[in-house]
This record gives sequence, C-alpha cells and structure tokens, in this order.
Amino acid sequence: MTPANGGGGKLPGKTLYAGRRRAMTRSSGFSVHKDTTGGEFRRHHEKVYDLKAGESLEVFFLIEEHDKGDLLGFGAWFWHSEGIEPTLSGFDGSRTLTGYSSESWNKVGSIWKARDESPIYITFSLEAKKPGKVSIYQPICGRVAHIHLDDAREALMKNMYDFAPEAIFIDGEVKAEVDIDAPNESGTETHDLILKSCNRCGRYLPVNIANERNHLSFTNHCVAAHRRPCKHSTFGNPRNVEDKNETIKLDYGYQLECRFCKKFEVNAAHNPQRSSGQMKEDGARRRAFEMLLADLYEGTPQLLYRHKYHSELADDIWKSFGKTCFNCGTGLKTARDMHLDHTRPLAFLWPLDGTATALCGPCNSQKRDRTPGEFYIKPGQLDQLALFTKIPIDELKSPKPNEEAIKILLEKKDWFFDVFLMRPEMTKERDGKITGELVVKALQRVFASSEIYKGVDIQADYESRRSST
Repeated sequence: MTPANGGGGKLPGKTLYAGRRRAMTRSSGFSVHKDTTGGEFRRHHEKVYDLKAGESLEVFFLIEEHDKGDLLGFGAWFWHSEGIEPTLSGFDGSRTLTGYSSESWNKVGSIWKARDESPIYITFSLEAKKPGKVSIYQPICGRVAHIHLDDAREALMKNMYDFAPEAIFIDGEVKAEVDIDAPNESGTETHDLILKSCNRCGRYLPVNIANERNHLSFTNHCVAAHRRPCKHSTFGNPRNVEDKNETIKLDYGYQLECRFCKKFEVNAAHNPQRSSGQMKEDGARRRAFEMLLADLYEGTPQLLYRHKYHSELADDIWKSFGKTCFNCGTGLKTARDMHLDHTRPLAFLWPLDGTATALCGPCNSQKRDRTPGEFYIKPGQLDQLALFTKIPIDELKSPKPNEEAIKILLEKKDWFFDVFLMRPEMTKERDGKITGELVVKALQRVFASSEIYKGVDIQADYESRRSST
C-alpha cells in the first residue's frame, strides 16, 4: 500500500499519531516586502560574447582605499557553453565558484574581512579550450554594508563567501572598479536568465530552471522524492510579473526568501528562540538512525572497521584523502580537524564506514543531507570521489537509499516495533513529539525514495500495531 499524500505533498504523520503540531513559539520580527510575494519572476536577456579557441573573457575587480577589517566582496553570475574553463586568480581566501554545465548559470565571488589596507586585484577568466560562448551578469565589487551584517554573530559570518554575489551590498564608500576585457560580442545574440523575486528584500535574483538543484540565489522548497513535484503554488509555480499569463511549473520549487534573507531574517532570527526540545528533535532522529544501523549490522561501523582492518576509520579516511578537504582543498592538520562525512546521507540509511569522505567543517555543514550528485558539481569531482570511496559513479549520481539496510529492517520488523521502538530513548517525548514516532515518519520518507520498497507503508503498520495493543 502506498501512503496517500496530503498537505501539499507531505507524507501523513504530523498529526496521525503525534497529536497536534506544537504552538508557534517564535517570530522573526521581520515582515514580507510590500511589492512581492516571492512567487514572481522576470526574464532577462544578457548579451553573449563569442570566443575562439585560446581566447578569454576576463573580468578585473579592483578594491582600494579600504581599512583593515572592512567587509569586502566581489562576484558575478556567468554562463558559458561547453569547452570554456573558468579560473580565478589574485584571491586565496574561501570563495564560491560553481561548475554547473552549460544548461545552467553559475556564480563566482566571495565576502571576507580585509587583512590590511593593500589594494585588492582579482581576475576572473573564462578561457575557451574550443570555440564557445560566454555571458556575464552584474559583476560587482567593493565594501559590503548591510544592517544584518553590522552586529551579526561571528558564527553567522563564517560562511559568508558562500553567499556571494547575492549578499554583496556595496556601500560606495571605497574605490571599487569592475572592467571586462572581451573579444567581440556576438551581435544581437543574448542568453536568457530567470530572475525570481525575494519576498523579504524585494530583489529579483538569478535562479536556474533547467536544473533547479543548481542553486544560485534561492534554495529549493520541496526536495524529498515524495514531495515532488512541488504542489505549493507560490513556491512551485511562479508567474511572470511582466506577463501574468505566463507561469513556470517547477519540480522542486524555490523558497520565497533569497538565501541572504533566509539566513538573516528567518534562520538567524528564529533559531536562538527555539526551545530545547526543538533543538534536539533533528539530533534525536539522527542518533536514532545511527543506533538502528548499528543494530541492523550488529556493531557500529567504526568498530566493525577496526575489527576488519585493525586500524581506525577516521585515520585511514584522513590519510586516503591526502589530509585535505575533498570539496575545497583546505588542509586538515590532524584527523580531529576533519569532519567525517557519510558521502551517501545517513538520512537515506547509509552508515559511516570505509566509503566516508574527508571534509572541513564549513563544507560538511553545506553538504548536510544532500547526495553526492547534488553537492559535488565541479567537473570531474564525482569521478574523483568514486576513486577515493570505491563507490560506483552511477551510485554517487543516484539518490537511492540503502536498500540492503531496508531489507534487513523489514526482515526484523517485529524486533523493530516490539524492541527498538520500546527503548526509553525512543519513547521519550519532547514538545508533544515522541522520538520513535518521528523515526517511523523519517523511515517512511526513506521507503518512498526507493524503487523497490516505495510501496511499503511502515507508518500504517505502526499505527495498526498501536491500535491493537
């Protein structure tokens, strides 16, 4: 039996056996923009440059007359056809440089605090390895100033480079110049770019439509397989603000707030107000999955690894990845500096074993529960990861759950219901939510994403057992 969906594509279970949703406990203190709902878009047509093999388009960023400690930024959105190689020189800090294919727009940039008063010279180059086309949208640089950044907690500023260029608000108080050195334009040819509205700041910012998972200025709304296509009209069916008869039907849909506003006007405002129970809810689900996998495989992955190879999992992964973060190349001085990533998400029941990936803290936080195919988008990155982890490339690209673990779980279903879910940590209640019930709902999402087991309704089985006792 396949569970019936309701509530905009969410799996049932919020109120099926967990009672009413908790009362609203917090408010961000910010209001939406008066001119937009976040469900509008505009079509923009940007000029195209033709490049012969060996030619380059170069964007030069200059920032000077700033003070030590000033928040500086540079960035741009860009598109290129196949055979064009993007490179960045003159900047050695953490930066954003996406590597999406020619079906999507990309972005480059960073936001950082100036180390001193020396002028900043940065060059972004698009070099043609074979004849091709490129397009640049809104290159910008200068000193960054915004009310949300003035007194922001240090923890919020650590990954600001990942929010360039959408978070580059230039104050115009220091000398900043952008110059583009390019061969001939293509004439009248343009390349389309979709600009979606933010319902907080009111800006129209770039998104990708052909591949919605190639994020630019907004993150997706409905990501789980059972929630797609996004059925929420404002999120998943934006309308053209200049032609109200035109709408775009999206698969994942986009958040109403841009990534900058989501970070500062929603998450930063809400998270400090979360109750202890709310803060622990996600962690409880994660620990429950780790406990479940340890029971299914009769031992923790680290312990099983030690028995099999007579060495430590963390040390071996750290060494095999060259003591560096696989994603950004940051050096990891010791294994303790490394964040051991599941590679394939724990949320899909994949254990932390010899297929793990070495990441730095910021990259691990960005990856969260995303699959390798969603997170590692630089050319050749998945091929390299397959060599490191010994996971076949098609499995890295495919967001399948751990069907071996699902099979073992179903074979031990009576134990799962009668023993595992009866443990004290599974029957504990926080803010009206019982951990075991949350685990069952999370497992239903895993089953829904499986081609083999998507017809299994573990929630219905759980409810039936509850009602018969």
